[in-house]
Amino acid sequence: RDLRIWSFDRKRLCSVVLLVISNSRSAFVLYFLLFTRKFTAYLAEITAGIRRFAAGESSARIAVRQSNELTQIAESFNAMAEELEEIEMEEKRNEGAKNDLITSIAHDLRTPLTSVIGYLDLVTQKDVNEETRQHYISVAYRKAKRLQCLADDLFNYTKYGSSELTLTLAPIDAVKMVEQLTEEAYPSISENHLELVVEKKIDRAIVEADGTLLARAFSNLLGNAIKYGKDGKRIFLLMEPGSVQGMVCFHFINFGEVIPAKDLERIFERFYRVDAARTEEAGGTGLGLAIAKNIIERHKGTIMVRSDLNGTEFIVELPLSQ
Repeated sequence: RDLRIWSFDRKRLCSVVLLVISNSRSAFVLYFLLFTRKFTAYLAEITAGIRRFAAGESSARIAVRQSNELTQIAESFNAMAEELEEIEMEEKRNEGAKNDLITSIAHDLRTPLTSVIGYLDLVTQKDVNEETRQHYISVAYRKAKRLQCLADDLFNYTKYGSSELTLTLAPIDAVKMVEQLTEEAYPSISENHLELVVEKKIDRAIVEADGTLLARAFSNLLGNAIKYGKDGKRIFLLMEPGSVQGMVCFHFINFGEVIPAKDLERIFERFYRVDAARTEEAGGTGLGLAIAKNIIERHKGTIMVRSDLNGTEFIVELPLSQ
């Protein structure tokens, strides 16, 4: 009898065990399906976002919904998409700048070149008296010098604006360099009937710099002050310690026309010129300030500009040599 009872209980036990196993398997399958449904849906969303981006939709992004491996994939994709979108925008800006350059150079070269050809043609005419002939030659010479200036601007930008340019650094007294540049600029200052006022609050400032490049940057800033400060009758140069310790600061100030705020924001852009300055005699290619900014920043310095009724001021700060 005991054996029969044990046999019966064993059968019931086996049935219960099989039932539990069966129910557990169903519960696991149900849980697995519920869990993976969200996982699969999110994976499909990520795939769709990648396909949209690959199809040219540069603004396509993936919503970050979970906190697992797929979240990391979404975040990495979004970071990559933003970086590529920024690269694309930069390429478009460069393309626009290139088109502006072509238009600007075509305009600036055509005007003096047309004048040179026209005046030289007049010189060849037999009925022109000698005084008039000399006048025509003089005008043609000035226009040819203008062409040379434009060509020099382009050459300098190619040379000094290249990201591949290597700096040859050495200790240089920046104060002495600026003083020397002002002496060299005296003929131009005098020709434009300007007074140069120099104030020094520091006697020397040794910086690690490429002398040729830094001289080009300072020369461009000084030349800009002379060119656009004619109406102010005076230009001001201040040399002093920087805003923080270990820096030296240079201020190039002219008192010409105030630069509008909309132009001030773009003054250092390549090929950009203030509309009021785009004249045959005063206007350049818009490369001088871009070159200066490039050189200053390569020397780990900063350059800023402000313009109001108190004058137009370019402020350069450079780190002193350690």
